[in-house]
Amino acid sequence: MYNYLKNCKIIIGVFIIWPFFSLATSHGAELSGSFKTPISLTGIIEPAIILNVQSSVGGRVEVLHVKENQHVPKNQLLLTLNNDTQKRQLELTLLQHKVNENNVIDRKRQLKLANVQIKVDENNVKDRKKQLKLAKIQIEVSRNNVKDLEANLKDILRRLKDEETLFEQGSSTRSQLDVLQLQYLRGEIALKNTILGLERAMQEIDRAKLNVDNSILSLERSREDIKGSELSVENALIAVERSSHDVELSEDALEDTLIKAKIGGIITAKSFQEGEVITAGAVLFQIIDIKQVEIKIQLGEGDLPMISEGQAVVFTTPGYRDIEFSGIIERISWTADPETGR
Repeated sequence: MYNYLKNCKIIIGVFIIWPFFSLATSHGAELSGSFKTPISLTGIIEPAIILNVQSSVGGRVEVLHVKENQHVPKNQLLLTLNNDTQKRQLELTLLQHKVNENNVIDRKRQLKLANVQIKVDENNVKDRKKQLKLAKIQIEVSRNNVKDLEANLKDILRRLKDEETLFEQGSSTRSQLDVLQLQYLRGEIALKNTILGLERAMQEIDRAKLNVDNSILSLERSREDIKGSELSVENALIAVERSSHDVELSEDALEDTLIKAKIGGIITAKSFQEGEVITAGAVLFQIIDIKQVEIKIQLGEGDLPMISEGQAVVFTTPGYRDIEFSGIIERISWTADPETGR
């Protein structure tokens, strides 16, 4: 966590503004030549950026990687907190994420099997309906056979009666009568067997209807299983997304134990020692960037017309009195200091 601060006093310098003026006559004619009038003012030179380095987590300082007043580049590792807990948590979340990924694979496999089962059940329904259709055909065949055998038996009975009359009259032999009687007995047996076959066929059709109903129920269950499998896949995917997010959080938590410089600059104001336990939010360092500086000055009301935003200026410092540094006026505040009235 980092906070940007301003107005940190570093050194005192002398600030000189060089406004440029051209002399003109009362008629507006420009005179040859121009000159600059210096305004000598005192201000405070400040770094443009001061960064408070804070830790978003608490813990024991395990390794301090920098020293106070050391210049560090951006992303330089400053210190490492004890992170055994964060490492274990990351291992656990990675393991859970792997489990969730395997669950997705397993749920998809179950969904695939459920789709196969639906195909099987659909084929079973078709097969059972065919069997039912064949059973109905068999019933019709058995009924026709019964009718044929009944007609045939009736014909044999008529012929047998005629043969018995002829036999009594002596116009037929015993063997001819026995043949017709045997045919009649066989016809009766065949008719009874065919009737039994018809009854069995009627029982088969009831069984075939039941098989069709059961196969349709099985198909409906398979379709419900498909819905359940699809929901399981969706839930497994959600669990993967959640565990992936948990992994990112664990990685961030581990990364938070590695305090790095967000800007390049000079380490100042170190407020802890190696091995010390720090709390979350504690200020650990300040980093100042002196590549750009700001100077705040106060000037009198009479000098205000001589300056403007964007105007070029030069300034010197006590340490480098013979060197002029350049800059521009970035902002002018039109409110006076309540203490000085300026």
